[in-house]
This record gives sequence, C-alpha cells and structure tokens, in this order.
Amino acid sequence: MPDRTTIALILVAALLAGIAWWQGGPALVLAGFVDGGRTLVSVIPLLVFAFLIAGLVQTLVTRDRAARWLGAESGWRGIALACLGGALIPGGPYAYYPIAAALMRSGAGLGVLVAFVTAKNLWSVTRLPLEFALLGAHLTLIRLLVPLPVPPLMGLLAETLFGQQMERIRKAVAP
Repeated sequence: MPDRTTIALILVAALLAGIAWWQGGPALVLAGFVDGGRTLVSVIPLLVFAFLIAGLVQTLVTRDRAARWLGAESGWRGIALACLGGALIPGGPYAYYPIAAALMRSGAGLGVLVAFVTAKNLWSVTRLPLEFALLGAHLTLIRLLVPLPVPPLMGLLAETLFGQQMERIRKAVAP
C-alpha cells in the first residue's frame, strides 16, 4: 500500500489529468504525460547520482559519527557543519534532499537538517558566479549578507523547539 504522500500525488495527478481531459480531451492529457516523461528522462541521471551519494553518505556516516558530529548534542558545531555543507553542495533539490534524508536516517539532529536545507537555499556558493554576473556585485553582496544569520538561527530554533520530536519524524518518513 502506498504511503499518504504517494496517494496524495496520485490524486493530484488524476485531478490534473481530469482537468486536462475536460479542457482539451485525450490529446492534452497525452501532451502532459509526454512533457512529464521528458522531464523525468532529463533528471534520471541526476537522481541516480544523488541517490548513490545519499546511499554512500548513509553508509559512511554511521549512527555514532552522526550523533557525535551532527546529532542533537553536537550543538553549534553540528549546525555550523550543516551550514557549510549546505552552502557548498552543488545541485538543486533532487541532489540535496536525498542527502538530507540520508543524514536524517543516519541520526542527524533536527537543527542540523534544518540548517543544512536552509543554508543550501540561502547561501548556495554554486549560484554566486551567475548571480554576480547577472545582478552585479552590490545586489549579490546584499542578498548574501542579509540572510547570513538565518540558517544557523533556524537550525538552533528548530532544535530547541522541536528537536525532541526527531525520532517521531524519522519513523514517519522511514521507508
């Protein structure tokens, strides 16, 4: 039996297919499926390597190491490491969410996971050259400096307020 997220996605896909059928008949539904298939084919290599990396991370980062370096007791050190990792890791959500999930399964704390994902979205070093070239140095610097304290603060806040729920969160998303 599929999990609730999969069921929700199936229902949304069926609803959108129904709307497409209503607006344009089977040709529009088929066009949507073809576009979705093209997108899937284009991201398959990225997904394969992201999940290989996630598996290797999960294998290399043992529960003991994760608890020591990235667990709830790692404090600021774990949050700082997560922020650094989030800032430096290349790729979009198809790359970093599997890695975050692997860290979670290995025992990383909630604050660490929140800091990692937030730093990836706010501090991503890989986008800086393009941002600098298209938006200029001044705007890029402002955009980088304004959210500078956000990832570590969000990690600390998440750990403080909700860290005790991490095992329940792990169980809820366990495969």
